[in-house]
Amino acid sequence: MSFRRVLYALRSILILTTMFVSNALVIAGGPRIAVLYPETSGGYKQVFSNMVSGVEEHGDIDVVTMELPKQPDSKTVNDWLHANRVDSVIALGSTSYAIARELPDNIPVTVGALVMSPDGFSGISLAGDPALFMKHLRTLAPGVKRVYVIYSEKDSGWLVKLASEAARKRGIELVAHEVDNTRQGLQEYDKVLEQANGVTDAIWVPLDSIVPDKLILPKLLKTAWDKKIVVFSNNPLHAKKGVLFALFPDHKKMGSELAEIAIKQIDAKLPPQVLPARNLKLAVNKRTASHLGFSYSKNQQRQFDIVFPSE
Repeated sequence: MSFRRVLYALRSILILTTMFVSNALVIAGGPRIAVLYPETSGGYKQVFSNMVSGVEEHGDIDVVTMELPKQPDSKTVNDWLHANRVDSVIALGSTSYAIARELPDNIPVTVGALVMSPDGFSGISLAGDPALFMKHLRTLAPGVKRVYVIYSEKDSGWLVKLASEAARKRGIELVAHEVDNTRQGLQEYDKVLEQANGVTDAIWVPLDSIVPDKLILPKLLKTAWDKKIVVFSNNPLHAKKGVLFALFPDHKKMGSELAEIAIKQIDAKLPPQVLPARNLKLAVNKRTASHLGFSYSKNQQRQFDIVFPSE
């Protein structure tokens, strides 16, 4: 074979190889998603880290991240998104959410790491799915027939509607007290604690800013202990302090869910939808359970992600 033919053959192989690699990159490539999250420390930093990790592990996407200072500049963020040719944005936390509201309308935004209610953005709230709360309530406290909840329409109205249907399906009555301010909320808690029956009643403490935990939790836990009332919550720290159980998000799985929503928004142009958290972990206070007269099988206990007091 002449030198010219060898050279031609090598050249053909190089062209084919280049085409193959280029096609492979096109096939392997996916949308570029930017994750915005705030600069923070401690436990909150770990929450955001787990969510970002969940996004990055989703697969079929290219992820870029930006840690925002306490007072970010929307133009700087927008320029960075443009330079990175971003297809969609996941905004984690209130700082990122505020920036997301200032972004151009042509960039799809998915919001997470917030106690959300439907407001024009898609995302997943930190508040757990009421259906899962009712499911675990039926298992962990089977004698409960009525659940009280005190809430604000702004934070929890949409969840209470879901909870009402979920409770009905489990044969539980949901008694919901809507309040407009903290004073009303404290008054309603006093009424509920006075009339609640320790045998058949429970109190659900939602992720709602209307009544701060520090104002109600000490009295709620003391009275509930004395009257043997079941209390459950969205906060694992509440389980540590004495509520029977708490459901709280698996932040890594939530990150993966947010990535899925972000991908769907790029082409489908879906209408905004906020979902409650459905990948949840379970914390149980066994001391409280024993006090209330509940005992759980080994099979049940294997489903507990956290047990208090620590064993």
